[in-house]
Amino acid sequence: MKHILIVDDKEENLYYLQALLTGNGYIVELARHGAEALVKARQNPPQLIVSDLLMPVMDGYTLLRHWKSDAKLKKIPFIVYTATYTEPEDEKLALSLGADAFILKPCEPEDFIARFVEVLAKGVVATPDSTSETNNDHSDTLKDYSVILIRKLEEKTLQLEEANQFLQQDIARRKEAEDKIQHLAYYDLLTNLPNRLLLIDRLQHTLAMSARHHNHGALLFIDLDHFKTLNDTKGHSVGDLLLVEVAKRLQTCMREGDTLARLGGDEFVVILQDLSEDSSQAAVQAETVCAKIISAINLPYYLDSYLYHSSTSVGVCLFRNQEFTVDELLKRADIAMYQAKNAGRNTQRFYDPTMQAALEARAALETDLRLAIKKNQFRLYYQMQVDHSGNVHGAEALIRWQHPQKGLVPPLQFIPLTEETGLIIPIGHWVMETACAQIKRWESDPATRDLQVAVNVSACQFHDSSFVERVIEMLSRHKIKPGNLKLELTESLVLDNVEEAIMKMQALKSYGVLFSMDDFGTGFSSLSYLTKLPLDQLKIDQSFIRNMCMNNRDAVVVQTIIGMANNLGIEVIAEGVESETQREFLEQNKCNLCQGYLFSQPLPVDAFENKLRQMHTYQLSTLIGRE
Repeated sequence: MKHILIVDDKEENLYYLQALLTGNGYIVELARHGAEALVKARQNPPQLIVSDLLMPVMDGYTLLRHWKSDAKLKKIPFIVYTATYTEPEDEKLALSLGADAFILKPCEPEDFIARFVEVLAKGVVATPDSTSETNNDHSDTLKDYSVILIRKLEEKTLQLEEANQFLQQDIARRKEAEDKIQHLAYYDLLTNLPNRLLLIDRLQHTLAMSARHHNHGALLFIDLDHFKTLNDTKGHSVGDLLLVEVAKRLQTCMREGDTLARLGGDEFVVILQDLSEDSSQAAVQAETVCAKIISAINLPYYLDSYLYHSSTSVGVCLFRNQEFTVDELLKRADIAMYQAKNAGRNTQRFYDPTMQAALEARAALETDLRLAIKKNQFRLYYQMQVDHSGNVHGAEALIRWQHPQKGLVPPLQFIPLTEETGLIIPIGHWVMETACAQIKRWESDPATRDLQVAVNVSACQFHDSSFVERVIEMLSRHKIKPGNLKLELTESLVLDNVEEAIMKMQALKSYGVLFSMDDFGTGFSSLSYLTKLPLDQLKIDQSFIRNMCMNNRDAVVVQTIIGMANNLGIEVIAEGVESETQREFLEQNKCNLCQGYLFSQPLPVDAFENKLRQMHTYQLSTLIGRE
């Protein structure tokens, strides 16, 4: 069977062409943009590619240029299928770049297939040096083309000779189309589960039946944990594979008469009906289903040769005889689901009226955060990074929120919410921008021109497709020495996608930017990636530093990290140093730098600079005294 690659950033276009071509006997592979298409084609070359023009990451024109310049791919036919055509020059450009056909959307299915097979057949004639197996496929393609042409002639003849039969067939097709439209209206295209519209209808029915028979029902709101990270790192195609598999697993957890629906994204809803009249017993029944769901979701997934582990948070709302609307019930189950996430994820929570207050507080905090971005209420504080001679080598930039009513808000109270809402992206940009501006000011002073400033980078920031370009643009605009900017990445961020991390780090390293591995030792540390990553520094997490002078295990961990880093030529810094005993231990074990309250708490820039001057004066007077 012939292998076809379809490239389009719109799911409805992908699934339409997939259904059309699969129904005509082709094997179809999907890609959301040109870069993804190139990766897939180089791994498993198709026999024809159909591509849109306007797409994110890499558009159709760029893909076509890469395609025709690749020795492995250039002979494979390339069809442009787009709705963006406005001028004849667009088609001329595509054809001049090597496109074999230029088809406009929308196109009748029969016309598309006829043109499609025609291009495939021409591709056969143009590549006579194929293998025997490929020749067989190409012979089949030529036969398919002949069959298509014969079929079109036969259809025209039948229209004249058998008008009555055609009308009957047309009526049957219309009925089939109506049934399909009806199905699409009430069922999710990806998972074939009931969609929101059908869910609401069934939930209204269940509420009415519960009130009539006085028994309990329950609504389960299911949300996958960290699904966005999978989409960002592996792509939407892998995310879709996970959603399909999750839907199958959820169906195995359902009782007879229960309803499972997909709301959208990674959200699923279950309606449990005919539970016990006793509320405690009904809660036990609902909890039993939740346990099955969580266990099923926890099993490993094999997604396109990629091993993945997932978990889920479930919110539960019981109902019986209450005057709930469907929207109120969904809202309460949703609130309970967020409480499950706040409790650590991979668990369930039942709705409690007190949850409403917590949700309202969360919503108020989000509103305040959005206002804080507009009103420039954030501040950067700097904490010194010092060697064992008391010399300040740099500082870590730490964000604080100067709230107009609450005063100075520490990051632990608002950073988790910014990551959930995506606000971490604009806030992270502000931190980077402000730090670069401060580096530029310090570079103008001989006393501070070599200070390195460490900036924490969130996973959302790092995975953003424009991250590298944005950092380079800031360095160029502020005209700072790249070696004075150090980006701190966490282990978990890197392990999300090691290949992507290496690529982006190397791109910035080529400009001179430094990299530090933050909180080292707290995640799933791996020696294999340490040898591959272009790291300049390891930062030992303060949880080890805090107890290393009292706990032999922590001391051994610290010694091991320092020894390993020294052997790899990587600088080591310890954070959370609060006592001279800790500093002496670190010095004895050849830790390069220290950071912590022993030297200074995080300070606003003016106080930080005053502290620097005081330390410089003290060191100078000490030196003169020795002389």
